[in-house]
Amino acid sequence: MTQIADAEAALPAEPDLIEVSHLSKWYGTHQVLKDVSFAVKPSEVVCIIGPSGSGKSTLLRCVNFLEDFQQGSVTVRGKTVDYTTWRSGEGARDMRSNINQIRREVAMVFQQFNLWPHMTVLENVAQPLVLVHGNDRRQARERALHMLEKVGLTAKADEYPIRLSGGQQQRVGIARALAVEPAAILFDEPTSSLDPELVGEVLQVMKGLAREGMTMVVVTHEMHFAAEVADRVIFLDDGAKAEEGVPSEILLNSRNERTRRFLQTWVERNSLFGENSLRSAQK
Repeated sequence: MTQIADAEAALPAEPDLIEVSHLSKWYGTHQVLKDVSFAVKPSEVVCIIGPSGSGKSTLLRCVNFLEDFQQGSVTVRGKTVDYTTWRSGEGARDMRSNINQIRREVAMVFQQFNLWPHMTVLENVAQPLVLVHGNDRRQARERALHMLEKVGLTAKADEYPIRLSGGQQQRVGIARALAVEPAAILFDEPTSSLDPELVGEVLQVMKGLAREGMTMVVVTHEMHFAAEVADRVIFLDDGAKAEEGVPSEILLNSRNERTRRFLQTWVERNSLFGENSLRSAQK
């Protein structure tokens, strides 16, 4: 038994799929992200929580390079973008190549769905496969139908987004992200625009993805989801990472006063759960 344990201990650690290192960002003179570092391993679910305006969505957009940043780096599957060292010449071309590679590896699901209103549900899922990934239309259609089946929307394939509920539109957004076969998906408060009765259907799809081993980074105010699904929770406050740990540590036994105040405010405002229900969610 000792030999087996020693052999297992000698195995190399699983490499990080995403690594964010000392990332800082300013809008003019206002610093919105302050030296943020974290890593995500394959099949991990990391939930990012914190008050409005703390930089959560900006952080996700930097990881996907929808926003640039002034300091730090983002690495996905060994491809690194560091704006502080790659400014011109070959470095700039390398950076652009790496950004394009990273965007193929890391998909994003937005708050506001971002569906094309003039296209059907099927076309919304298939079109990126044709335009960005070079699939022929038959292959793209087959892949899109498979992803719509995965999120329970095959029957809506020929509908236009305006005829769908908010929850259904968000599930189309998830299907579109899944269709490109990403290594990870970033979710930017995917339920924040939904009526309360529609939140559950989106969270159920996300829980299913977690069970299947999809790597996910989720900005969320859904504390039950974080308690049940997350491997780790990061609390972001005023652009800085204030605390990071497993859900039981952060949500129930935080050592950080600001984290405790944030969670207490959330519980009082929503009156949805207390400590006992959080413990039940983690069992």
